[in-house]
Amino acid sequence: MRLIGAEILKLRRRRGMVVVCALLTVGAMAILFAVLAALHLADPGRAAAGTPGHFDDAIGVLSMTAAVVGVIIGATAGGADIEAGVFRDLAATGRSRIELLLVRVPGAWALLAPLLLAASAIPVAIATPDAGTVVGSVASVLAAGAVTSTVCVGLAALTGSRGIVIGIALAFQLGVSPLLAQIGALGDARLAIPQVAVSRLSDAAGLTAEMGLGVAIAILVAWSVAALAAGAWRTTTQEI
Repeated sequence: MRLIGAEILKLRRRRGMVVVCALLTVGAMAILFAVLAALHLADPGRAAAGTPGHFDDAIGVLSMTAAVVGVIIGATAGGADIEAGVFRDLAATGRSRIELLLVRVPGAWALLAPLLLAASAIPVAIATPDAGTVVGSVASVLAAGAVTSTVCVGLAALTGSRGIVIGIALAFQLGVSPLLAQIGALGDARLAIPQVAVSRLSDAAGLTAEMGLGVAIAILVAWSVAALAAGAWRTTTQEI
């Protein structure tokens, strides 16, 4: 617990990163619904901000920004000590290298989860959907952030660079992944894309209709475990 607390403190001290992540989550939702409310006031013929359609759109946007924030926080948690050259000092204390790697995951989640829950509270409070919709939607948002942060912790440990991981992960998340999901020739292989599995948690339509909930969870776990395993291998074999 002390190691996890230290990881949380290290991340919180990066105030610039925390502010950016808060703007991408809580700030984005506040701005979105403020704009929707203003448009409705200007033109009552437009749908009100709290309609189910706007709620679904907001959750879709938030899932995307949650993944982006997860990339930023996860890569920072996984690679900052290596880039700063202090990992050797941590390993010299006698702590297991695997333990030093794994505590970065709950450390990243502890910073990420409050931001995502606060951001999710905005569309939930305005649209007041039923309990089942709330659970599924919030679960998909949390999963999007948790998976990308976990994967990026492992990849940053593997590469020793948070910048490279952030660049590659954001390119895949925002560019490559949505394109792959639209390529019909890939068939069921598209179901292995993390974004598709995350959308299944909110019972979204489309590809996810072919995927069971258990399969979606298994895919997300598999991505996380594979990335952490790669990071663990590098962590235990690298010269310090």
